[in-house]
Amino acid sequence: MTEPCLARRGASERRFGESIKRLAFAVSFRFFLALLLALPVRADVAPQPDLTRAIVAENARLVREIAAGTAALEQARSDLRQLRSRRSELDQRMQRIERHAQVNALGQLFAQAVIEQLSRLPSSEGFENDRRQRLDRLEAASDATLRAERALDELADMETATVMRFAASKPPLPDALWPQFEAEARPLLGEQRTLLTGLDEQQGQLLQALQASDAAALELAQRTQAVRAELTRLLFWVPARPSLQTVGEFSRSWAWMTSLANWRAAAVSLGEELASRPFWPVLALLLAVTLLFARARLQAQLVVLAPADANSDRYWIGYTVTALAITLALALPGPLLMWTAATLLASSLDAEPFALALGDALAATGKLLLALSALAWLLDRRGVAGGHFGWDESLLGFTRHALRRFSLVFIPLLLVVTLNGLDHAPFANRESIGRMSFSFAMLVFAAFLVRLLRRRSPLIQRLYARAPRSWAVRLYALWFSAAVAVPLAIAGLSAAGYFVAAGYFFGHTLMSLFLILGAVALYGLIALWVQVERRRLRRHQAREALRQAREAAAEAGEDGSEVAEPAPARLDIAAISEQTRSLLDLFITLLLLGGIWEVWKGGLPALSVIGDYVLWTYHATVDGTATTLPLTVGNLFMAIVVGVVTVVAVRNVGALLDIVLLQRFEVQADATYAIKIITRYVLAAVGMVSALSIVGIGWADVHWLIAAMGVGLGFGLQEIVANFVSGLIVLAERPIRIGDIVTVGEVTGTVARIRARATAVVDFDGKEVIIPNKAFITGSVVNWTLSNQTTRLLLKIGVAYGSDIALVQRVLLEAVRANADVLADPSPSVFFMGFGDSSLDFEIRAFVGSFDKRLRVQHELNVAMEAVLREQGVEIPFPQRDLHVRSAPALVGLQESVQGQGDGLPTAPAQAMPSASPSA
Repeated sequence: MTEPCLARRGASERRFGESIKRLAFAVSFRFFLALLLALPVRADVAPQPDLTRAIVAENARLVREIAAGTAALEQARSDLRQLRSRRSELDQRMQRIERHAQVNALGQLFAQAVIEQLSRLPSSEGFENDRRQRLDRLEAASDATLRAERALDELADMETATVMRFAASKPPLPDALWPQFEAEARPLLGEQRTLLTGLDEQQGQLLQALQASDAAALELAQRTQAVRAELTRLLFWVPARPSLQTVGEFSRSWAWMTSLANWRAAAVSLGEELASRPFWPVLALLLAVTLLFARARLQAQLVVLAPADANSDRYWIGYTVTALAITLALALPGPLLMWTAATLLASSLDAEPFALALGDALAATGKLLLALSALAWLLDRRGVAGGHFGWDESLLGFTRHALRRFSLVFIPLLLVVTLNGLDHAPFANRESIGRMSFSFAMLVFAAFLVRLLRRRSPLIQRLYARAPRSWAVRLYALWFSAAVAVPLAIAGLSAAGYFVAAGYFFGHTLMSLFLILGAVALYGLIALWVQVERRRLRRHQAREALRQAREAAAEAGEDGSEVAEPAPARLDIAAISEQTRSLLDLFITLLLLGGIWEVWKGGLPALSVIGDYVLWTYHATVDGTATTLPLTVGNLFMAIVVGVVTVVAVRNVGALLDIVLLQRFEVQADATYAIKIITRYVLAAVGMVSALSIVGIGWADVHWLIAAMGVGLGFGLQEIVANFVSGLIVLAERPIRIGDIVTVGEVTGTVARIRARATAVVDFDGKEVIIPNKAFITGSVVNWTLSNQTTRLLLKIGVAYGSDIALVQRVLLEAVRANADVLADPSPSVFFMGFGDSSLDFEIRAFVGSFDKRLRVQHELNVAMEAVLREQGVEIPFPQRDLHVRSAPALVGLQESVQGQGDGLPTAPAQAMPSASPSA
């Protein structure tokens, strides 16, 4: 906007203000004149009605609104100028910082300047509060504008408005007063229309000013956030290397920390704040003292709430939640006192820097003390971990003992670190005592991890004993070295001068560790809830079965009280099903990843120096243009995260589909299995493609490799590919299913698993036979249970010649029908099949409902048929041969030959051999 325009706008605003003032004076004068006229002149004269009092009052209210609007408009314009000034100052300070960073950004003075600039930046909470206030004022201005516009619309026709006001008078006026009312009301309504017009214009200007202020505040907040991220990044990676000056400042820093005057001043500030507002501090003190005196009772309550001692019928998951609350209460007294003192010191208006630094140190140390104390009480032998979650007591004792010894050293060290290393401490303290104590604290932390996770510790020995082939055991050396290297690396960063970065990494690593411990506790809580609900269901089913058994005993005339009640089952988290465990793993993993992301996302701008480090470059086509793109550490890390999430999803999606989707529909077990397998393949393919695309490997980069692999597969791996494709066909067409009884070649058994390459069949000897999937597609397969479980038994039996055929057929059919497992439809049958060598041959054909009954029913039918034929006197013959000797010398020679063999002497060959023929 040009200077003449600004001048004209200012003149018009002054003229508008002067006219509003004159109009307000006239309205006020008329209002007081009306009041004087309304007063009685003499006591014996009747008072005249005030016909226009309501209109005068409305005009006076509009005058007051205009005055308030003028003040609000000036305030809004002042806020706008202040916001623009703050933005300009922020840009100037940031330009100076950037100019110094380009010239010399490696000195302690520069780091001190950056810290000062960070402390001067406004907080995001302040921006939010100001924004809420502006939104309230915007809403009020908008409502005032709408009311003014609505009133102006009513006054558009002055004649109609006057008539409406006369008709709406309270009490109603007689018609004889209409001329007087019209004469007085018309000028007042004209003035009201002028006031409403001015108010409408003023509120419009106020809306514009508030909107401009809101936009300027938003820009300032965004710029502040960007400046904070840039300053944090500079402070992260600008080393303040130790020097002789740092060593020389140690004595002065120690004197500041141990000064009796500083501690006395902090105590005075604490006492003054406590005296000025004693309610909440005294309440916190009483709560802490109460919890300390009630500690023994709370510990006893933990024992009472444990599932092992509670009534199994009345126990519910609320007991464990209550036990967790008691655990938190046991850990609360010390941190509560520290937070109370920290709050009082931080709220003191005239507190010295030492008192403010002490408040910050107490607040930060109180959080860590609460976490460590809660963890120690959780691991107590009477705590939730052992009594509710069922963790091993010996391991809990070892971990609790090591944790408490570690806390006795680490908590005081952290108090010293925070007292000398946070915002209100002198910069010399940060670089001397703060840095040295922090490095020593990290060494103590590393020693604690070594003692807790070394190979000979009870924790790792139990891990080796319970899962010797798990990945945790196989990669023990790797993750143990990484766990110990983290605090050592943080200590190295601090010693090298990167104190801010070291503190950030330590704080967020510690938060991540406690988040992992919280996820473990949540896992135990949910698993315990599942066990409680399942035990309650089993208990209900057992009672129902007991009731039915007693009713059956009563109907049979027996004493039903002799039926024993089932023993209550003990809760065991390790006994939850694999399906539930997989779903819990997926849920806890996703929740943990989200929590870790929430913890670390605030430091992403500062960590961009690492994340943006280029590992290598690759060529890609973007919008049809060939370009070179970098592959950074952040891309590689994101690809690894995608890979990990894909592995977790592939392993646990089956349980998720079962519980969330498939159990809600009537889906057969084989279809469920096929859906889960195909879903796993799809997730694996999508995850692999996503991870490869993140690292810059697209289809255009690997199509030649796929073509070469296709040629290689066609020659060398065609059987593997054929089995894989056959596996997909088996899952899609479902010629065999999990649990089917099949015969493939000479193998008959139950289908146990269908995998990508082969299918596992368990035969009737209990052996697992691995059959390539190709055999189920290209070969002949007998599926005994594909579409119908009914199977036929074919039994053959022979009776002696001369037996009554009709009698044999009747008794055999009766014996078959007497078996309860033989189906009536299709009905069994007995057929006389023919004349055998030694018997009359019969075939019995019977049907059973499932394949697993074949052998048992066949055995029962054979036993029953033999018994019924023996009862009827029917002989079951055995094979016979009749020998016809044609010559006696041959018989004599044969006898001599036999005797000679019995004496061990050689015999002469027989002269003639007998001939055999079957008997008729």
